Amino acid sequence: MIQVNKDFLKNENYIKTVIEKAKKEMAKKQRRYNRYTRSEKKKDIDIAIEYYATTIATGYFGGIAPEMTIKQETNKKKISILKKLFNKLVGQNADKEEFQILIDYIREYNDDPTVFYNLVKDYFITGSCYALQYENNDNKMIYAEVKATNTVALYDYSTPIQKVGIMRIWTEQDETGKDIEMINIITDTEKLYYKNDIKQPKEYKLDIDMTEDVDWLLVPAFAIENPDGLCIFSVVESLIDALETIISNNKETFEQNADAKLIAIGYSPENEMFIEDEEGNTIINPLRIKEDNAVLQAKMLYVSGDKDNRGDFKWLLKELNDTASENHKKTLIEFIFMIMCVPNLTDTGFTNAENSSALEKKFFSLEQLIIQTEKLFKKEYLAMFENFVDRINTKYSTNFDFSEINITFKRNLPTNKQEVVNMWKSLRGIVSDETVIENLPFDIDTETELAKIKEQSDENIMKFQTQSKVGDENVGRDTKETDKLPKGLQEKTEIND
Repeated sequence: MIQVNKDFLKNENYIKTVIEKAKKEMAKKQRRYNRYTRSEKKKDIDIAIEYYATTIATGYFGGIAPEMTIKQETNKKKISILKKLFNKLVGQNADKEEFQILIDYIREYNDDPTVFYNLVKDYFITGSCYALQYENNDNKMIYAEVKATNTVALYDYSTPIQKVGIMRIWTEQDETGKDIEMINIITDTEKLYYKNDIKQPKEYKLDIDMTEDVDWLLVPAFAIENPDGLCIFSVVESLIDALETIISNNKETFEQNADAKLIAIGYSPENEMFIEDEEGNTIINPLRIKEDNAVLQAKMLYVSGDKDNRGDFKWLLKELNDTASENHKKTLIEFIFMIMCVPNLTDTGFTNAENSSALEKKFFSLEQLIIQTEKLFKKEYLAMFENFVDRINTKYSTNFDFSEINITFKRNLPTNKQEVVNMWKSLRGIVSDETVIENLPFDIDTETELAKIKEQSDENIMKFQTQSKVGDENVGRDTKETDKLPKGLQEKTEIND
């Protein structure tokens, strides 16, 4: 975490130290990303547990986008007290449905499920994730993720510390084709740009022409950095290295044994192993090579020797204690997954999980890890929409209150749909139909279905009222209606009666 004095960010001498700290953090994150992708291959054996752990954790937490709903306070006593003490009208400033439509619209055109997944993935790989907020030319509120490997957040020295800016560093070419290092710092009031010639390090110059003012309530950036400075696999890197070493050693042993030498005891070859060529250099005797190949291919070999010194052939092999090796690997794997808090899906417990409840227990450890992650993401999501809501209220004179936004994060787990449906059906009458429909494991538009249910209920009521009215009209009426029929039909009806 990089702490700065916001008032000094325009000072070219001060900014050098900040940039050096930022580059160290970025280098750390780049190393983690390289380890995740295994792009810097240094070993002949790669056990990419980092990739596995990131994929499982990202899919579990980031596979389903968070749900954002508007919940307004209905407790009249609470509303009255808050108004009296803080002069704040809670839950009465805006139309709930209108506010919900606005939030859904912003998330929809930003493709929130994709942005959320990418942010979660970056967080687990590097221990941080970032997105920039801005208003585009169409007056739409945009949030777009940026690379964690070239971005850091800046915080002040207050207690608790507050985010005061975000810094990005990248390299581009100027109009002459020369490589220029660009530094962009965004605060809630301005965008600063520094330039540096790659060939003249630490000569950072503030570009006044590119600097521009901005007007946001908060820093227009989504930024999460792990408080402990860790990514999901930071604490098990040495264990993964140990696992790769033992597997690599076993691989080498098998390769050596595949090319093992044959020892001949009591057998004397006819040709010498080494001879000198015409230039006096020592070389392997071609005739000896032919002889050795003939011995290896022969159906029968006769080795001379007496009773006390019998001849023999055997392979020179490197011994491998397979049991000890397998136990060592098993112990390492168990420690790795236990410390990472990520379940091992090859565990027999997953194949024996008969219901969703049993499956959830297998993810208990990962759920504990996710608790902190969820709180960090919830805080930043609320801050981001606080920015958007404030800007919309200012521009359009609306009275939306960001504190009425309720964020719910869901887990991406395979579920028994019948179990879920039965559970929520049993809660009808306790919770609203809207809540029941929202939690069903199907892609259902809640508002559409509720409207259809209301329409269907209205039709049934009308049918019932119509039938009741017809029944009331028939009460007390003569059971014979033949008087109203033509004379011929009257006679026919009377005969039938």
